[in-house]
Amino acid sequence: MTQSGQQAVPFQALPPEAPLAMPVQDLHAVPDMEGRARTPSTSPATIGLRRFLVIGSALALTAFGAWRTHKVLDANGTSILGVVMLVLFVALFLWIALAFTSSLAGFVSLITRGGLGLGITRSGPLPTLHSRTALLLPTYNEPPHRVMAGLKAIYTSLCETGQVDAFDVFILSDTTNPDVWVEEEAAFLALRAQTGGENRIFYRRRHNNVERKAGNVGEWVRRFGGGL
Repeated sequence: MTQSGQQAVPFQALPPEAPLAMPVQDLHAVPDMEGRARTPSTSPATIGLRRFLVIGSALALTAFGAWRTHKVLDANGTSILGVVMLVLFVALFLWIALAFTSSLAGFVSLITRGGLGLGITRSGPLPTLHSRTALLLPTYNEPPHRVMAGLKAIYTSLCETGQVDAFDVFILSDTTNPDVWVEEEAAFLALRAQTGGENRIFYRRRHNNVERKAGNVGEWVRRFGGGL
């Protein structure tokens, strides 16, 4: 009871649980696409052409580079060492070429239409959100002040949009160091006090960090995923 006679609200680091089944999937099995679109609704109409240009350009650059390299290595005749070097060159150069063409495509998209493909413009109002979104921040023995500082910046940005009520933030700790654990909880309480996010910022530490980060997120889905 408080001095005014009102019952104090108990501290809650987590919202009420909302379980959601998360069965283990067989990655070798063919996915069941019944009732599901094979192409996401957000995919541009020209996505096939874009992929062809990016991947095709990378293959063309690799083919040209392989041809020129072959000319150099074959100057004194074909050898086993030359063939091995050519194969290694193709394998390594292809990744570099693909990274270059992907970056170039992103740059062109950025300067032609701002890189915004979700109907959002910098000068116009933000769309109204009609669903809730959970932001998950897994952490494992990381400096709490750095983790919370980044989270505070994210939360402040959400507040500036005027739609922070559509988001829940979960700090999912797998920390095993007791000193870091205590610092995490103190930093979490300080973050709540600084941002006023008592009903939107939550903290959970697992006692058994099985399956590491994937298990950390999976455990959250099974406990709270049904509420979103």
